[in-house]
Amino acid sequence: MTARAHGTGVVVGRAVRALAVLGGRSALAGLSAVASWTRGERFEPDRWLADAVVALGPAYVKVAQLLGTRTDVLPPRWCRALEPLHDRARPVESRAAVRRLRARFGDPRPVLVRAGSIACVYRVTAPGRGHLAVKVRKPGIGPALAADLALLDRVARAAARLPALRRIPVVEVVRQVSARVLAQLDFAREADLLDGFRSALRDVPGVVVPKVDRLLSTRDMIVMEHLDGLDRLRPDDLGVEERRRAVATALRAAYRMLFLDGVVHCDLHPGNLYFRPDGTVVILDAGFAVRLDEAAREKFAAFFYCMSQGDGDACAEIVLSTAVPAAGADPAAFRADLADLVARHAGREAGAFRLAPFAARLFDAQRRHGYLADPRFVFPILALLVLEGTVREFDPDADFQRLARPYLLSALMERALAG
Repeated sequence: MTARAHGTGVVVGRAVRALAVLGGRSALAGLSAVASWTRGERFEPDRWLADAVVALGPAYVKVAQLLGTRTDVLPPRWCRALEPLHDRARPVESRAAVRRLRARFGDPRPVLVRAGSIACVYRVTAPGRGHLAVKVRKPGIGPALAADLALLDRVARAAARLPALRRIPVVEVVRQVSARVLAQLDFAREADLLDGFRSALRDVPGVVVPKVDRLLSTRDMIVMEHLDGLDRLRPDDLGVEERRRAVATALRAAYRMLFLDGVVHCDLHPGNLYFRPDGTVVILDAGFAVRLDEAAREKFAAFFYCMSQGDGDACAEIVLSTAVPAAGADPAAFRADLADLVARHAGREAGAFRLAPFAARLFDAQRRHGYLADPRFVFPILALLVLEGTVREFDPDADFQRLARPYLLSALMERALAG
């Protein structure tokens, strides 16, 4: 069911609930602001925003998580305020899920190990199979997500008429994000992606992806091998060489998937990317993964290669060939800004390049000069931004561009041979 397929009655019901939640949260925020003022403290509205989104429910959390990555659309401050949502899922056990796991696997005590907005992961013990990891979709989450997304679609259509938002394709952005949220309900798709990750990364030493048991998996349950040693390590828990090896391995895995396979894992945060004491890495969860078509894969590889070579003019042409211009767009000014941005980053020493400020300025230039980024470009940049935030803590001097070069050259050579 699509996000727009719900009737008026269902959507009105969800709207009343959302207004009640927002009203209650606003009242609490007002009391907190007054209390902060009387104590001489500063009230933090950004925290209120994240709390309100969590209270609204899973659909709003998922949409806000994805919108928080769209620095080409939202101001940076809003994006920063939504960052904590990636760690706000409450580990609440579902009695229905536990009963189902007991009946299916014969385990009297399934153990909840991870919780998300859409699904939870349990460890079960099955006769003859040992420990298994089972990702179970939360009961009733599908209809609730679809109804809330239908409400958001109507809100977007109304907001798009406001003069201040006429230059922003609000409806298109909300629908892009909603499609990505609904895709996370498709566990057959996620199982296929996990199998694809496992197959593609066999030639990257030190990468582990759990094997999916297709016979035991169902439309709302993914059964995988259980992996031990999934502890969130701090940099001090690893030796210097192990840290460097783990970071290099994680980057090679991401580049292999992105530049050669056209698959983007957009959610390689510490809950889905684990470093082990021996320097190997474990990659989990393909719910938020995107497949690029061949044209998008080739263009992003060409953009990244030209960026690493300091060719700002070529980068600008690639971005302009994919971006959506608004009325009054200024391509000449955008070309000049991007050429200057690439030139300023190209001369930096190995390991000094930082994608986050580069991407922020790239998206800012697009906004100022009237262009909306193509989602096929946004998602790869998002994936690398999330990964950079995860690995920089372990190896601040990691050379992102040097490690990418072999995969970029392979992708460009493949393109040349195909042409």
